[in-house]
Amino acid sequence: MNRKQRRRKKRIKLMSWSFLLLTGVLAVSFVVNGFGKEGKKEIPGEVPEEPVAEETSSQPAENEEKEPDVSVRIMATGDIMFHPSQLDGAYDPVTDTYNFDNSFKAIKDIIREADLAIANFEGTTAGNEVYAYQGYPLFNAPDEALDAIKNAGFDILSTANNHSLDTRKAGIIRTIDQIKIRGMDPIGTFKQKPETRVLIKEVKGMRLAFLAYTEMVNGLESVLSPQDLDAMVNIFNEAKMMEDIEYAKENNADVIIAVLHWGDEYSRIQAERQEVLANKLFKAGVDIIFGSHPHVIQPTQTLEYDGETKFVAYSMGNFISNQRVETLVPYGLTEHVSKYTEDGIIIDIVIEKKGDTKEVSIKNINYIPLWVYKGYKENGAAEHVVYPIMDYIESAELDEDSKARMNRSYADTMAQMNSE
Repeated sequence: MNRKQRRRKKRIKLMSWSFLLLTGVLAVSFVVNGFGKEGKKEIPGEVPEEPVAEETSSQPAENEEKEPDVSVRIMATGDIMFHPSQLDGAYDPVTDTYNFDNSFKAIKDIIREADLAIANFEGTTAGNEVYAYQGYPLFNAPDEALDAIKNAGFDILSTANNHSLDTRKAGIIRTIDQIKIRGMDPIGTFKQKPETRVLIKEVKGMRLAFLAYTEMVNGLESVLSPQDLDAMVNIFNEAKMMEDIEYAKENNADVIIAVLHWGDEYSRIQAERQEVLANKLFKAGVDIIFGSHPHVIQPTQTLEYDGETKFVAYSMGNFISNQRVETLVPYGLTEHVSKYTEDGIIIDIVIEKKGDTKEVSIKNINYIPLWVYKGYKENGAAEHVVYPIMDYIESAELDEDSKARMNRSYADTMAQMNSE
């Protein structure tokens, strides 16, 4: 082996030793600094490091879906009545049928905007086999009256009023049947003793409870047996009302609405007994009261009970009828009193339910004043039309006398809204 080969062999040997030494150093470092599979080894006398906690937030993640708020729009109005001139005006002798759609033509687009629309159906639909179609004092309208009410957009009809018994037991039963056939709900009268007197409707996930009662039945209590009267007609009874409110609560009602037929006819001021009962019902859990019967508009009030907003419309006046100056003055009412029977109102309420807290509250209240027009067709028959005043106050469809009466009606109606 020459010198050159010996030097090359020596360099190779030195490089091998250097590689082994470097490998040893790296192995020691690997163990000491904890890069092995079992993690960092604890060194005696060394204080372990505290683990760093990850930041957390009670706020929902940005991509987490929140349950949306829900709003339900309710419209309520007063007495729907059909007097003889209305029956005559809607009758077609050629077909021997009735059509009342014309009376609702100006208002139906408004009513249909509601999620739920309510009115008081003052009368019965008992057919014409036993009772003729007639108006006051014993109301009995053709079934086509209910067709027009349904076509206008109404969903719930209170049938608890002073004319509930006008066509006796058979009339109560048939009226309920005819309302239900058309897809509407009657409240306040029953075909037999019901499992509950409360109607609960679920709209957009909100549960709305309705109860309806009448203060009087025109002295006709005796046409039913005491058992039937108790079962079939909701006449004012505070114990029953409180039971119904509790039932609504137990069945998770978000809102409780009472439809009451009460007060004094033609009085534009609520009676003290109305205020007393309203106070009791609000304290028990009722949220909204819609009143009828006086045939004129009484005040509305927004009240606070334990931080919750409550609302009462003591009387919403007439929605449609033949009551007006020309028809009532001959019967002894003064013009000053009778002119108010032409006035009506739609109470337009929005109820909101928060998606996160489930809190329910009255969000908004609007008023839509109404006036009932009476004119005559070419054949001499009368026509009655409900007009929303602000939509027709400048309409060429109406004459100057009608517009003047509309202006009077609007001013007198709005003066009653949210009165102290």
